[in-house]
Amino acid sequence: MGRIKRSGKPVAALLLATALTGCGFTSPGDSDGSGENAGNGDVVGTPTPLRNVPRELSTLADGKLIVYRMPGMQGHQIKATAMLFTPRKSPPAGGWPLFVWGHGTVGWAPECAPSVQLQEHKKWADQPNAALLAAVLKMGIAVVAPDYEGLGPAAAGVTAGHGYYHLSSQGKSMNFAAVAAKRYLGGRASGEWVPAGWSEGGFAALAAAYYSRLSEKAEPALDYRGTISLAPVPDVPAMNKLLWRDIAQASQPGTTPTDHQIDQLVFANAETIYFTRTQRYAGYRVAPEKIYGQNMLNFYQRNWRTCLDDLNAMVKRDIKNYLNSSPSHRLDTYPGIRGNAPNSLPENRRFFERNQGRLENSTLPGSVLWLYGADDITSPSSVTYHVVNKMLANANDINLAVFEGAGHYDVPTVGLPLIQARLRQLFAARS
Repeated sequence: MGRIKRSGKPVAALLLATALTGCGFTSPGDSDGSGENAGNGDVVGTPTPLRNVPRELSTLADGKLIVYRMPGMQGHQIKATAMLFTPRKSPPAGGWPLFVWGHGTVGWAPECAPSVQLQEHKKWADQPNAALLAAVLKMGIAVVAPDYEGLGPAAAGVTAGHGYYHLSSQGKSMNFAAVAAKRYLGGRASGEWVPAGWSEGGFAALAAAYYSRLSEKAEPALDYRGTISLAPVPDVPAMNKLLWRDIAQASQPGTTPTDHQIDQLVFANAETIYFTRTQRYAGYRVAPEKIYGQNMLNFYQRNWRTCLDDLNAMVKRDIKNYLNSSPSHRLDTYPGIRGNAPNSLPENRRFFERNQGRLENSTLPGSVLWLYGADDITSPSSVTYHVVNKMLANANDINLAVFEGAGHYDVPTVGLPLIQARLRQLFAARS
């Protein structure tokens, strides 16, 4: 998901690691897409060198764009893309293990993909995470960074239809990217792999664990080792409820909203476009006019292809113009998303129950390292703790590390030593 920024340096104070040994794996309830679509995970064509790779990565690794096949949300096979970074040093005996990285929210249209932004606009779209990936590469681990279903260059055959917080879409994007990397690298990859990700990618990493059996089914040489999830947003409806409570408090007569409170309203509005587009593409019968007032309905209809940073800026400008146009205009009267009410719509409830809810109620294979900043406004602490406790009660093996003073953007930096330690553990103490 997108992020509400908050200033202030993180304090690298690690709170707790809570672990509970997991038992069985709860199988996905929907079709895994592996039987009806032969060739999932196959590499299409010849991978091409990546352009404009950040120096902190290009000095350590060779970067290529891989096109691969995977089952899509609508039930047919699609093409997806991933960036593959392999260390410049020769692979160790047995090959490089794979770190499959899920990026944060970038948008919904194909051209918002990190690989497209990198090659066409010289922009590293995945916020603070180039340094994290560089640290992983220095450990002698190859990095696979899928764009996700529906994101990627049109020239590679990618078509619109991003599975934003869609369990199956994001889990399969990650798993079949691992399959494709192993098939391309052959003996240069050991087969051991770990999904990881930040924000939206934190959810994608958990979804990858949920569907991890698909990777071994498609490519028996793969060996799923465990999951690392950084600052995921595990329960969007619960987060929205708290967010709209804050917006209501900032809308009291006689109060002037701060820039941070305006950002909260932007956050509550802009990315819902991506949810609604995903829901309709995946067959949920949501009616946009029941979700949005006129201003956001216009954005939904005209700007669904706008990538996150630009969309946030446009919505913020519109909110400020609205507030300045009349003394009676408040944050909670802005004609955007209809407050917390859309969470009660049957199709919205069904979407979250079948995706985030299904994940919460499952037992994932292997261990999960879950990193969270105590000052993360995007996923409030009460929401995160409730979901983690629920998953622990379902016999998941979760190590929760909480960083005091850290916000959403800080977790990849302050959590890096724990990530490296966990990777050494999962990949048999490789240096």
